[in-house]
Amino acid sequence: MTSRYLLLEARRAYRNKRFLIFTVAMPVVLFLIYVQLYGEDQGINGVSTRAYLMVSMAAFGAMSGSMSAGSRIALERQSGWNRQLRLTPLRPVSYLLAKGGVGMLVALPAIVLVYAAGALIEHVHLSAWEWAVSGVGLWLALIPFAALGILIGYVASPDSAQAIFPATFMTLSLFGGIFIPVEVMPKVMANIAQVLPSYWLGIIGRSPLGLAGFEWKAIPVLLGWALVIALIVARRYRLDTARA
Repeated sequence: MTSRYLLLEARRAYRNKRFLIFTVAMPVVLFLIYVQLYGEDQGINGVSTRAYLMVSMAAFGAMSGSMSAGSRIALERQSGWNRQLRLTPLRPVSYLLAKGGVGMLVALPAIVLVYAAGALIEHVHLSAWEWAVSGVGLWLALIPFAALGILIGYVASPDSAQAIFPATFMTLSLFGGIFIPVEVMPKVMANIAQVLPSYWLGIIGRSPLGLAGFEWKAIPVLLGWALVIALIVARRYRLDTARA
């Protein structure tokens, strides 16, 4: 039942026009614009400028997509559908995992299409291993953001969620080194950036492409974020169940 529910939710998400615009089209357009603005491919921290921007814009779109599944939770809580699901054989953990899985599936096209634009339009040259490790690593690193989307869905109303979601991923993008390279930030901002999961999301995607190799430190940091958010989500779910 969990897999059928996951597929149903994924199909509904893919039919959403806002998903197509903000999660798929916008990151590709921003990537192409940023490449033109940066001009010469001078490189940033050992990574070519085009590859750096490609990963950053893919991370931006994927982060937005992975969090978007939580907006359905806010709507379902308001309409009472969430309470009705509790009467079905669908277990609570399956419900939450399905929502997180939808977020991960919705995020995937952003990575694929931005990377395709990098390879076919901007001629980013990487080995097959670098493409695979960067893309898959970036996708797996979205787990904390899928959990964060679920959390917002449980603490926000549908109206407030429409403002909280974009504000959250835009803040994470601006201060986490997605839009602005950490290397050019003031020291205080750079220190703040390294606390945020969005910084480590970018590190995961870019580290296979740099001179220093894969940044293994990012894995426990992102897993820590995911665990903390999951524990808060579990508590919010229990409180929501008690109110119901």
